[in-house]
Amino acid sequence: MTIPTGTPILTTEQMRMADQHTIDVEGIPSASLMEEAGKAIVAASQKVKLDGGRVVIVVGVGNNAGDGFVAARLLRNKRIAVTVIPLFPLTQLKPEAAAQANLAETAGVKIRPALSKNDIPELQGWLNRSVIVIDAILGVGLTRPLTGWLAEAVELINQADRPILAVDIPSGIDSDSGEVLGTAIRATATLPIAAYKWGHWLKQGKEYSGQMFSPASIGITAATMQTIVRKYPCKVDSSTLIDRYIVKEAFPRRSFHAYKQSLGHLWVFGGSHGFTGAPRLAAMGAQSVGTGLVSIACPTEVFPIIASASLEVMVHPQDNNATWQKANAIVAGPGWGKQHKVKLAELLESPVPIVLDADALNILAGKKSLQRLTAKRESLTVLTPHMGEASRLLSNDTSEILNHRLDAALSLAEKFNAWVVLKGPQTLVVSPSKQVWLNPFGSANLAVAGTGDILAGMIGGLLAAGKLPEIALPAAVGLHGLAGEESGWHRAGQLDNIIAALAEQFRNFKP
Repeated sequence: MTIPTGTPILTTEQMRMADQHTIDVEGIPSASLMEEAGKAIVAASQKVKLDGGRVVIVVGVGNNAGDGFVAARLLRNKRIAVTVIPLFPLTQLKPEAAAQANLAETAGVKIRPALSKNDIPELQGWLNRSVIVIDAILGVGLTRPLTGWLAEAVELINQADRPILAVDIPSGIDSDSGEVLGTAIRATATLPIAAYKWGHWLKQGKEYSGQMFSPASIGITAATMQTIVRKYPCKVDSSTLIDRYIVKEAFPRRSFHAYKQSLGHLWVFGGSHGFTGAPRLAAMGAQSVGTGLVSIACPTEVFPIIASASLEVMVHPQDNNATWQKANAIVAGPGWGKQHKVKLAELLESPVPIVLDADALNILAGKKSLQRLTAKRESLTVLTPHMGEASRLLSNDTSEILNHRLDAALSLAEKFNAWVVLKGPQTLVVSPSKQVWLNPFGSANLAVAGTGDILAGMIGGLLAAGKLPEIALPAAVGLHGLAGEESGWHRAGQLDNIIAALAEQFRNFKP
């Protein structure tokens, strides 16, 4: 299997194994990894702090603390005022961190422990004197809620009204689930060490991480991380953060000899009374990514409405079977209603890629025979559910889907032998072989009616043009998210022009 391009996302255990592999097999000392992490922390801190002045680094006892002591020494060497505040006795430091603490102290770094509630004035005093607070307390690997003095110290840091840079992940965030364990640092920015972790993106992790820097390169290679992920898959076979390079793969420069039939023909099945806009929006999504031909097949009762409102799109009554069977790909479901079980079964028998969206998913959820038919398809199937649709497909509560999004997406992919685009904050793309892509792009502006129809059309359009799903789906999701971040729009019907303009930029983009 080919590991997708892009930035990997690792579990806590995978990161630990990659770190150990680098030390034991590749022979790079732990101290060297810490040194590189410290350099990256210093560089990131200069981007976060608002003014010149004292840097306060709050540390725990492990490798995260060791990185913090390295950063303190390097800052001191630059003649920047720095104070390290351990929240545990120095005698409890792990050996690597203790060695870095000794080097920092020798370099003249102020080390001022704050070990209990009795030291609150000391801690507050240093926080008040700082221009930035660096959270190097816990990092990854936290397994139980913060309580007692640690929890109180975290709250004091949050209340200090200073920029906070979290090292690796905000202390108190579960690095696998993104859940707040008791309480957590609310970071201004986060510097992942070596790789992104799932906790950066899931649940509250994204909110608490603030601005996300690219992972610090400390000497653990991408090849090592890929090897570890393959050897220890931990639920998924591979996991990748969607980036602009992944989007670019779907939008090469067009050949001068291109013509509309060479760029694919997508058919959209949808529309019903009160929902005539949905299939049109899906068609607009397909056109925005450059699909050569787009046709809408709709129920007879809404045919005049949809046909009269569609200029570049061909519109047909959906019972005209002879025409749609020449499609290169199909999108079924936008605004369709739940009464089209027979037609959906007919579409599922077709040999072309099919994207099941909206009402097609609702029909599927209520009909076991269609679920079996979907799972047995040899051609590509894509499901694009939001949380409610996913809950119906899996017969779970929506809260269960929300709390376990990755598990839900993987379950859907397995149950239906399909690619899954689980929409929501940080949309997930999952393949039947358990490859996972996570989308970091987007904004709350996308939480308006019709944006999902646009996305379904984008996915269908790229598939109709012959793009492989591992290119088409992450690229469509990423581009849709990037468009959502743009200003100057408030309706889904305005997105297509923004998407088309961004797609053109990617065609002209040279990495």
